[in-house]
Amino acid sequence: MKIKTIIIFLTTFTAFASFKLTNKRDLTTKYPLISKSKFKRIAKTFEKEFMDFSNEKNEDLLVYADWNDPSADMALARRWETAQILIFRGLAHRREIDPDALMLILCHELGHLYGGYPLKRESDEIAAEGQADYFATKYCIKRALLLIDNKNINQRIRNAIHSVGNFLANNWGHQLPSLKTPSTIIQDQTIMDHPTPQCRFDTFFAGLTDQERPRCWFKE
Repeated sequence: MKIKTIIIFLTTFTAFASFKLTNKRDLTTKYPLISKSKFKRIAKTFEKEFMDFSNEKNEDLLVYADWNDPSADMALARRWETAQILIFRGLAHRREIDPDALMLILCHELGHLYGGYPLKRESDEIAAEGQADYFATKYCIKRALLLIDNKNINQRIRNAIHSVGNFLANNWGHQLPSLKTPSTIIQDQTIMDHPTPQCRFDTFFAGLTDQERPRCWFKE
C-alpha cells in the first residue's frame, strides 16, 4: 500500500515539478551522495533562513525533504494553504548534485514562489521557469551557501551552476552547457515553461552577474 501511495503521489506532482523526474538510471548512485540527515537539515535550514520572503506575503513557508523513493530526482514549488517547496530523495542519488547544487535547486524553487513576473501560473503566483532561475542566483544563492560555510563562496556558486546545468543537460540528453556556447535562441515571446539547459545555464549566470534576462526565454 505504501508503494502504491508513493507512485500516485509522484505521478500527481511530476507534472508540476521544476526539476523533473528522469528515467536515466545511469545518472544515479545506489547509495545517496548526500546523507538523509544532511538532506533534511539543508531543507530545514533553508526554510528558516528564507522565512522573510514568506513573512512579507503574510504566509508560511514549508520546505519538505521527502526520503521515500531514491528514483524521484525532482523538486517543485506550490501554494497549498502554505507556500511549499518539495525536494525528493533522488536528488541525493544524482552524481551531479552536491549540497551546494542542492541549495541552488532550492533557490530556484524559492524563485517560483517569490521571483515575481513573468508568472507561469497566475492563480497561485508561480513565477516562470526562467524567472525562477534568474532569481536563484541574483537574490538567493550566496545567502544560501553561507548557511553551509563561508569559504570560497564565489567559486562555489559557479560550481553549483555548472553542476545544476549538467544535471539539466543530462536529463534532456543535451550537450553540457558552457559559458563558451551561449544559447543563440531569440524568442519572440516569453517562454513560461522550461527553456533549454544552455538557456537556463545562461540565465543563472545573468542573475549572478546582474545582466539582463537572456532572450533565449525572455521577451520584453
